[in-house]
This record gives sequence, structure tokens and C-alpha cells, in this order.
Amino acid sequence: MESNEAYSFFKSFLQPNETLLWCGSPGPGKIRSYGRVPILFSIVWLGFSLIWEAAAIRSGVLVMILFGLPFVLIGLSITLGAPIKNARLKGKIYYAVTDQRLLIREGENVEIFTADRLPPMQIRMNKNGTGSIFFENSYYTSRNGNQYRCLCSLQNLPDVVQAQNALTTMISAGKNENSRMTDEDFL
Repeated sequence: MESNEAYSFFKSFLQPNETLLWCGSPGPGKIRSYGRVPILFSIVWLGFSLIWEAAAIRSGVLVMILFGLPFVLIGLSITLGAPIKNARLKGKIYYAVTDQRLLIREGENVEIFTADRLPPMQIRMNKNGTGSIFFENSYYTSRNGNQYRCLCSLQNLPDVVQAQNALTTMISAGKNENSRMTDEDFL
């Protein structure tokens, strides 16, 4: 989808008096699934389940073989799921920022975020000159301390500064809108 097609698609989502500030898509590079710990966990899970299944097949006990199959399937799913999803979505991810919302299209799915739903943005520059913008929530767990969850991201943007400027404008407009609320708005 060229930028004109992306603009036409997102234009249908605009509300009255809403202005499109920026529209773009990921540039060259790998779209990362968020987090490395889940990747390591998935590899360990898959390895253990394959060892279990191999031992079960050698033993010839049908119950052990059947018991291990779901674990192998889960391991394959969590290990290969993200790379397969990323390959399917290649060239089908588009971002738009309006003065009121952030819209992210991945394939046939569209996620819409308002300024009040977005945590602080983090920008990470990539080696190839593109940049990625992440919106992460931090929460505390008693076992590991702070944990992070990515709410959404705009990855491998060739024009990351323009996207960041549009997002800053959108977030500022959202804060100004929220500050205009009076006590009557809450009654």
C-alpha cells in the first residue's frame, strides 16, 4: 500500500474535525516482537518438550506420547509464532497520527489509541538510520521488581522525528482537552 492508499484508508477512520498529522509505515529491517526473555523461555520450553517427546516415543508408552504432544505444539507456537506473524504482516503495517488519536493497522486489524491511554514514549534509534517509538507501561512485581509491557510500538520509521513530532502534538492536544474539563463534566 502506497502512502496515498494508506492516507485513503485512514481517512475513513477520521472523526469530524479530526486532522491527520502524519502517516507512515515501517522501513527496511526486522519488526521485533517485544522482549527477549519470552524468546529464551520459548526455546527452553520447546527443547524440553522435544526431549520429553523423544523419550516417550523411545519408550513406546502411548499415554506419555499423547501427554507430550500438546507441550510440543505450544512450544512450536510460542517459538515460531512471532516470526511467522511478522512474515505475514511484512508490508501490511501502517501507522497514522491525528490530532486526537494514534491508529495502527496490522494486516486487517486496526488498533486505536487516544492520548490518555498512552504511557510516555521511548525512542530507540536503529543501526540502519531508522527509529522505533515504544509506548511501555511499567509495573511492579514482588518477585522480579519492575517489569515492562509494550502497549504499542511504531517500528523502523525512516522519518521517526516527524512521527515523534506528530505524536507530541497529539498528546499535547489530548492533555489540553483533559485540562479543559470542569467539575460539571464529572457530575
